[in-house]
Amino acid sequence: MNKEPLSRKLIFGIFYLLSSSLTTLGINVIIVGFVARSLGVENFGLYSAILSFIGLFQFLSDFGLNKTLLKFGSTDIDKARGSFGNALILKSILVIPTLLLLTLLGYCAGYRNEQIAILEFFAISLVLDSYGTVFSSIRRILGNFKLIAFFRVLRTIINLIITIVAITLNNSVSSLAIANAMLSFIVFIISLINTLLILKPTVQLSLIKEFFKDSIIFSFNDFFLNIYGKISTVLLSFLSDLHSVGIYSAAVRFTRIANLLPNQVKFALLPTMYRMLEEQRTDEQAIDSQSSKKVFTTLLKYMVILATPLVVSIYFFSDFFIHLIFGKKYDLSIPLVQLFSLFIYLRFLEAPFSLFYIGLHKHKNMVYFQGITCVLNIVLNLILIPKYSVYGACYATIFSESVSILMLIVLGRKYLIWGVMDVLIILMKPLIAIFISLLITYFILNKANILIQVLLLLIIYSGFIFLTKTLNTEDITFFKKIFALKKK
Repeated sequence: MNKEPLSRKLIFGIFYLLSSSLTTLGINVIIVGFVARSLGVENFGLYSAILSFIGLFQFLSDFGLNKTLLKFGSTDIDKARGSFGNALILKSILVIPTLLLLTLLGYCAGYRNEQIAILEFFAISLVLDSYGTVFSSIRRILGNFKLIAFFRVLRTIINLIITIVAITLNNSVSSLAIANAMLSFIVFIISLINTLLILKPTVQLSLIKEFFKDSIIFSFNDFFLNIYGKISTVLLSFLSDLHSVGIYSAAVRFTRIANLLPNQVKFALLPTMYRMLEEQRTDEQAIDSQSSKKVFTTLLKYMVILATPLVVSIYFFSDFFIHLIFGKKYDLSIPLVQLFSLFIYLRFLEAPFSLFYIGLHKHKNMVYFQGITCVLNIVLNLILIPKYSVYGACYATIFSESVSILMLIVLGRKYLIWGVMDVLIILMKPLIAIFISLLITYFILNKANILIQVLLLLIIYSGFIFLTKTLNTEDITFFKKIFALKKK
């Protein structure tokens, strides 16, 4: 008997994820803008610095268990049950050591009294949220994207309410820390009950050794990712002043909002990629490179076509976005957002490459790449921040990200799925299309309302993409086939 194909679940799942992402995006913009305006630049800098410091050690609470669960459970539901149970046990063992270590490290970093209390509340939130990643992985494996979307929106709405109440009662970072811990606890309880109802965990001791081996590899990757993503803010807080941290954090927060789409593509497609590449293996354990190459090319085309107008719009209209979300107190972050627009473009390009590396079980390679990039980023930050302050942090991040994407492309050629010239050819048409669209928009509507300019830019760009057949019928048909894989 044929089992239900994944097409319906995944196509509608993508819709649910993107819809919930857009909803949470709008609410999060309100939350971030409200917090930044209420706290002021310096307190927002303190808030961001402590969050970034905590984030450096996020890998301790997760220890790669989320990604390991996803790997084991994507192709075998029995392994999913056992991995779920193993993950819950291992996470519970890590709770106390993680909280104690974070407190000790915070004290060594110079946090005292109220700041230590703030750090501990955020650390509690971190631990509780790490359970949420496990619950979310179970829903991803089972294709319950509607539930993922529901909990995402629920958490964001509760966060909005709690944040407004906390700031209204006491406009301080400490009140936000307590509110954040309350939010994490509420969502943890609700999500735990729901997940236990849809999948009963079991403990499979026979999987522990293999499970733990993969989790260590993933934890190293998470360790480097956390340092890579947070170290600039942390070093700025040590080497500069909190006002600079607040300005830089506003630009970083905006960058994370813009990175929503590539993150969602990886979030939704990774279980499918595991299945697809597993099913393509022959008796010699080789991958059907032609089919995989076609999937990769189509994914990259979609990402480039979406990224190009988004990044250009952010660059040229960054002042509008910063004033709208953060207010004029954060004007100094506008040129930083313009610099980070290149970082956003690189993140879109990175998504298909990292998706295939992980799907091919080459996560060790990802650890090496991330480790090199992380060390490079730290060194550049230490050199550039004392001299260039926030701009030094931006330069370090962009250069490190450029090195990262180059390593992914060049060193991944041996898998015969992509080549350097293939990637360059895919990039050219959208770049030419956006350049022509910008020229036309500037000469016709250079004094018009910003929304009208953006709308015309998108219309002209879409027209060029359509006329040049950058995405042809075969690409669209093949992309749909990615979602037509059947469960084993």
